[in-house]
Amino acid sequence: MKRQEILKLYNISDATLRNWHKLNYIKNIDNIKPLEIEKILKTKNSVRRNKKTSENNIIPASYVNDKKLIVIINKILNLKNSYNVTNNEILYEAIIKILANYNLTIPNDVNIILGNRSTNVDFIKEFEKIKISYNNNNDFLGCLYMALLSIGNKDINGIFYTPYKIVNEIINSIDFKTNKKILDPGCGSGNFLIQVFKKMKKNKIPTNDIIDHIYGFDIDPIAVILAKINIYILDKDIDFQKIKIYNIDFLNNTFNDTFDNIIGNPPWGKKYSYKEKAFLKNKYGLTFSKLDSFSQFILKSFDVLNDNGTLSFVLPSSILNIGVHEYIRKFLLNYKLNYIKKIGREFKEIVTDVILLSVDKNTNTTNNICKYNNLKIKQDIFLKNTYYNFLVPNPISSNIIEKIKNYNSYHLDKNVKYALGVVTGNNKKYLMKQKRTNNEPIISGKDIKKYNIDYNDIKKYIIFNKEKMQQVAKEELYRWPNKIIYKFIGKKLCFAVEDRSLLSLNSANIICLGNEYNAFYISAILNSRITQLYFDECYDTHKVLQRHIKSFFIPVFDKKTMKKIETLSKQSLETSSYNEEIEDIIYSQLKLSNDEINYLKNRYN
Repeated sequence: MKRQEILKLYNISDATLRNWHKLNYIKNIDNIKPLEIEKILKTKNSVRRNKKTSENNIIPASYVNDKKLIVIINKILNLKNSYNVTNNEILYEAIIKILANYNLTIPNDVNIILGNRSTNVDFIKEFEKIKISYNNNNDFLGCLYMALLSIGNKDINGIFYTPYKIVNEIINSIDFKTNKKILDPGCGSGNFLIQVFKKMKKNKIPTNDIIDHIYGFDIDPIAVILAKINIYILDKDIDFQKIKIYNIDFLNNTFNDTFDNIIGNPPWGKKYSYKEKAFLKNKYGLTFSKLDSFSQFILKSFDVLNDNGTLSFVLPSSILNIGVHEYIRKFLLNYKLNYIKKIGREFKEIVTDVILLSVDKNTNTTNNICKYNNLKIKQDIFLKNTYYNFLVPNPISSNIIEKIKNYNSYHLDKNVKYALGVVTGNNKKYLMKQKRTNNEPIISGKDIKKYNIDYNDIKKYIIFNKEKMQQVAKEELYRWPNKIIYKFIGKKLCFAVEDRSLLSLNSANIICLGNEYNAFYISAILNSRITQLYFDECYDTHKVLQRHIKSFFIPVFDKKTMKKIETLSKQSLETSSYNEEIEDIIYSQLKLSNDEINYLKNRYN
């Protein structure tokens, strides 16, 4: 098959395909056998557990605040395994049980979407024994549905429903009024809309008015029917057919309606197919096509948001500072920010911190004050940040950072070369655990501590045949005499002078300095608490990138002081921690107050 046909069929990138060819996994890149691709994918899946293809099920315990429901869902999952019934059959039985509690009949839409009731009489009898304690503070149907979905399905489509605690946080911040149209464009099973209804009802807005003004869209027809059932049972006066929740792809539809409030938790981390990527590239151009799915939802929402309307979304914290999201931050700064609130890791099933963002479709941003966690700040502060980062240091951190910024300093951006460590493409094949006559040691991120590389404890060796490696820098950079090596992944900055011209893996990247630079002095500054503070407050990430290092301030002290720091840095090769004498010198030179010094020491003890 032709290369483009393979790319479409298997949804892989051209760069990946070329790497596989370079590694001799594929013989002829212009005439590829599908069996070659399938063999590669099968091997990779057997080597490591791939979330995208995982068929395992996990109950999203953080989604509900009544832990009794977790016990009930566990019982239901056991029934699924015992009777080999489908997800739809299980959801059908759950809906029957819940509607019976409210003396409501099953709408025809349930049969249309889920099919007919199971014919497995034994399964139905066992299901009927399970007691479901339902209340509208907990979306039982949504929790059950997510538990039934495989990890792979949720990961590919970015399906992670929002915990009740976060939903309430957003809903409580909005003043819902009569005749205001409200939309959740990726509503899932309707948790946001449930809480909107309850709040509007509490404000004594008539049921029919509420139903007439809340809308939900979702690409998943099963989620839509669950959301409609969840709304249906909230009030005996609700006509099921008038519930405005639709099976619609929000991103790829044109709407005549506009809305006053757009709320929710749009999909993020969605894995786009080759066809979807091509569509986005054609629609938005190269820059837009790289955006995360949540960015697409933000852009589309502003198309259908009324002037002065409000967008309130749950988003991954990566929107605050990651470089690829620079465009969407810049876009949002055209409008009035209401608040940005860091929530932390409330989605227990995924390793991602989240934030709440609220913004008005109002371009009068002059002197706009927004709330950032508990601080009130001027919105235009973000315009001055690198890559328009949405990060705001606390007052004491800001003072310390201003002192380093105002000191006579330079950046590592002139006569400095940066290089990534070696990407083998197959560590199992190319890395060895023992020294041999024809191999050499190679440093990994685990070998790097502050100031120090334990050369005696290096556990990886390699035969450096760069033609066989997936990605390598020029060999002269690895052998560079005036070189600093640093850990690529980690919240704690770790830099060390590397004077043995050793190779490093891609977890240990390198800085090659010109002769005018002193590597030991620079290493001391990069390892200092003040650089760590700058990195945390300005970037807040676990990946140390070249652009981060280029922004770090290297202060120019008097020659005697710099020589003293250089000497202490050499002595620190054995300590692998903050050198307090170096730290004291930096604090003194920058004229930090006792409060500022104590703050740094307590934060990075």
